[in-house]
Amino acid sequence: MTRNELLNVKEKMLSYLRFCGSGNSRKVLILSASGNAHGLSFPFHFYRRELAAKFNFHFEEQISDSLEEKLNQIRAFDGDIIFISMPLRINGKILSRHTVLEFFRSIDRARRFKLIFFDISDNAVSPYFDILPYVDLFLMPFVFRDQNNYEQPFKGGNIMADYLADRFQLETTEANGFHDGLFLSHPGTDQLPKIMPSWNWMLWRSMIRTFKAQGYHCILNGQRTIDITCRFAQYEGWCRFHRLHVGKRLSALSPKYAIIATKDKVDLQSYYRELESSRISFSPFGYGEICPKDFEAMIKGCLLFKPSVEHLTTYPQIHIADETYVPVAWDLSDLDEKVAYYLDRPEEQRRITANAAREYEKFFAECGFLAKIGEILGRLDA
Repeated sequence: MTRNELLNVKEKMLSYLRFCGSGNSRKVLILSASGNAHGLSFPFHFYRRELAAKFNFHFEEQISDSLEEKLNQIRAFDGDIIFISMPLRINGKILSRHTVLEFFRSIDRARRFKLIFFDISDNAVSPYFDILPYVDLFLMPFVFRDQNNYEQPFKGGNIMADYLADRFQLETTEANGFHDGLFLSHPGTDQLPKIMPSWNWMLWRSMIRTFKAQGYHCILNGQRTIDITCRFAQYEGWCRFHRLHVGKRLSALSPKYAIIATKDKVDLQSYYRELESSRISFSPFGYGEICPKDFEAMIKGCLLFKPSVEHLTTYPQIHIADETYVPVAWDLSDLDEKVAYYLDRPEEQRRITANAAREYEKFFAECGFLAKIGEILGRLDA
């Protein structure tokens, strides 16, 4: 599909949405915070016209890290729905669970508007499940497929940290990044239905802009002279251990394959050119499992390798094992075997990268963000 064809599809869809849009206006306030919270609010702006046409959904966004400002805006609001995010830090200190709980307790329980908490946690756990009784929905970019995981006392408040501690006998100390009480809370079973996936980094502001600059197409052609690329920030603690482990395992393959596995940084355009020249891009876990690197790999036509994310539900659900990406074991025990398999079979590389490209392009051609907003509004109206 050419760019003009894609724009024609979008315009026809917009006309259709205007025709069948709801007659009841929804006045919405988005109370985001600086950083990722604002970045993940971008699709509201990108699809502003479509939201108005299909759902009569009209919003404004206020970006603030001040809880007092947020509370004042909530008290003055006379509309229908509020989406609210919390800043990760205030004055350099991580926001405590108790502070957030007291904030939501102070909101008038007789409110007539719907209140949606938009958590921007990197993974499927959250420090804020205590607020569930005070909100109508609790949105997260990633949720566990198996809800029993919400009852687990993960070491470090993270499923991967817990795994690494057991598999590699890491000391579960704060020096190694194990902050159980800081990141982990447990929802009551009666509150679990309020937890639902929002949307992931595929709809992050910078990712949408990058994909738009490519004409809403993934780049599948070109000279692929690098077998595997993996650039990563080291981070700290257990995450540093995991990423350095990935780097060592990939570097060990370098006598046989052309590999870039390094913590060294390059500028963004150089990194994108590197991806466009690579057959495989390995995306390690960060503090969460799914990373922007996953989507950068897909839109640049790389075969995405990463530790399996089959335990997560997200949106868009573009990670499909052996169809749009290649999952590897968390301890990398099958890495060598899978690298050899796919580098020896270029037709399999092309099959999976083409699948990923097709799913990626289809999501934007069909304005897939609208389906998620429709699901959220349906849950609120139920």
